[in-house]
Amino acid sequence: MSDVIEFDSLPGTHIKSACKDAADLANKSGKPVHFKFNGTDVTAQPGESAEILVSRWDADYEAARKAWLESPEYAEREAKRAEEEKKAREAHMTESASTEQEMRNAKVPWPITKEQLMEYIESLVNRQHDYGTCVYAMSMAATAAFYYISNQLGASGFQASCADLDIVRRTRNIDGPFMIVKGEDALYPQYDLYRNLSESLEKWKPWLKEKSCQKISENPDAHPEVIAHWKKLANGGE
Repeated sequence: MSDVIEFDSLPGTHIKSACKDAADLANKSGKPVHFKFNGTDVTAQPGESAEILVSRWDADYEAARKAWLESPEYAEREAKRAEEEKKAREAHMTESASTEQEMRNAKVPWPITKEQLMEYIESLVNRQHDYGTCVYAMSMAATAAFYYISNQLGASGFQASCADLDIVRRTRNIDGPFMIVKGEDALYPQYDLYRNLSESLEKWKPWLKEKSCQKISENPDAHPEVIAHWKKLANGGE
């Protein structure tokens, strides 16, 4: 039987909680308890408090961090990263796709600098266009600007998802809740488009009720069938 108990701290656990659990287990079992936290080893000996473990982890973690920052490997990695960033910032960004189909399938780059963003947008604007390519020139330029700003602000994935929905809201003049339905989701059994719509309509009931009451007040001369529909929504129906 091993003299050391291997302990797995749960992902997302704070170091103080992990040390407390390890200390409790060591004291209860009378054996050392070992675990890793953020790549740093911690061994709780019987009789040691959680506070002692946290203090030791802090010291070991900081020592490992200092050693890494002073290592040749870190210097080499940073030099490589700096060189790659320099190349990325100096890279030219222009759109070579020419036909409507090519533009539809093209991947929009992530501009790092304002100069790259403007170069890319100008390459979309200052070219021959037909009715279809104009569409993609607008969407691709907007996407490049979206990428540039998200990079500058260090936006998270969740922030980006909120922002792109807000673009739809603004460009389509949507007043109220909405959802996007992807046809490709119907290809997989884990997605239920009908249920998703039903759940969304249920969540939207308070808004529909308020908006219907407002429309009845503002449009008393609307078509009787429309008035009847508004009244139904105002009463909590669908």
